[in-house]
Amino acid sequence: MLLVVLDGLGDQALEALGGRTPLQVARTPQLDHLALLGGGGSYHPGRRGVAYFSDLAFFLALGYSQGEFPGRGVLGGHAAGLSISPHEVYILASLVSLDGSRNQPPVLVERGGDLERGEWEEALEVLSYPWQEEGVGIAFHPVEVGVGVLRLEGEVDPGVTDSDPSHRGGQVFRVMARQEESPQASFTAEILNRYLGEMAERLREASFNRKRVKGGKNPMNALVVQGAGRDRPLPFLKERWGFSGALVASEPFILGIGKKLGMTVIGVEEGDPKKELLTKFKEALPLMDSYSLVVVHTRAPKLASRRHNPWEKVKVLEELDGAFFYILEHLVPREEKLLVVWGGSSTSTGGPYLYSGDPSPLLMIGPRVRRGPSLKFDEPSLAYGSIGYLEREELMLSILSYTGRAPLWGRHPGLDG
Repeated sequence: MLLVVLDGLGDQALEALGGRTPLQVARTPQLDHLALLGGGGSYHPGRRGVAYFSDLAFFLALGYSQGEFPGRGVLGGHAAGLSISPHEVYILASLVSLDGSRNQPPVLVERGGDLERGEWEEALEVLSYPWQEEGVGIAFHPVEVGVGVLRLEGEVDPGVTDSDPSHRGGQVFRVMARQEESPQASFTAEILNRYLGEMAERLREASFNRKRVKGGKNPMNALVVQGAGRDRPLPFLKERWGFSGALVASEPFILGIGKKLGMTVIGVEEGDPKKELLTKFKEALPLMDSYSLVVVHTRAPKLASRRHNPWEKVKVLEELDGAFFYILEHLVPREEKLLVVWGGSSTSTGGPYLYSGDPSPLLMIGPRVRRGPSLKFDEPSLAYGSIGYLEREELMLSILSYTGRAPLWGRHPGLDG
């Protein structure tokens, strides 16, 4: 079967679009045609109304629990190609611009994901500085432009809070122990704060930032952290659900999940939304002869939402729709195969926060799927479809059912890949 994740597809009603979502406004003839061939619904990986980072949402959608999530730092370590040790702590670190001019905690102004290549290389010269204090070593490892992972070695504890507010205008606070009675976590938080303070001083004096300020740009003057974690053993996808899995994606943290869950991982460079998705489809479809679950992931809708321009997101969705002609020509005629299209973690193009707590569109097409009555591929139309509303592990259970593998209550499922 093929699972296509259009991460960030679902959105909220926007005044700029006449109270509609970008998906309702977009012209999507390929996806509309697919909606007529299958059953529509909506899916939330956790509790409705709660927003999730896209990597956590993807992890939950694959049928794992929130308590099993290894942490964004650990995923970043996998994405960076590190040899992950259960004795070390890993924390996601983002290069940002902070405004600390007022007598209050600094405010996040801008993230460094749009840095020019030369600027990022100069920033890495600063961030690669080896740091050690009181028996703790901290090293920065890049994951993608503007983002990396900190590896902490020594007597450290992952039970510390985030400093990253996750949205523009949010206040950045000191890292603290999640439980005050944990001396090791308190020690780790204090060490991290010292490290972040020293990196901020070095970044402020960096030549690339002086050039940015002269050019009227915001200086990338600090690191903010989130998602501290220590690696833990997890059953592979094959062990948990019986599926031999392959993943075709671009986002490092999604690829990190695939590696953690024992999937065959194929990375594709990001670019033009239609060409990128089409490349992924061409990589994925041959894999269906060797793997029982093939996943294609794109974050193009999420990236468009991040820029808070509803009409830009409409354009991106129309471009992505153009790639689905390949699915209509090469996969849908193979009636024995199940196709699932899910919108990943819902986003909010018009609000201050990127993620929303709304369920995302869901479409299933296959020989056992009840059809109708969705006439268009958008949030309201699919929500009234035959699949209904699913949450948590219900997506994977439904996939098992539609592929003839439904676990029978009270008996061992006996799943085979």
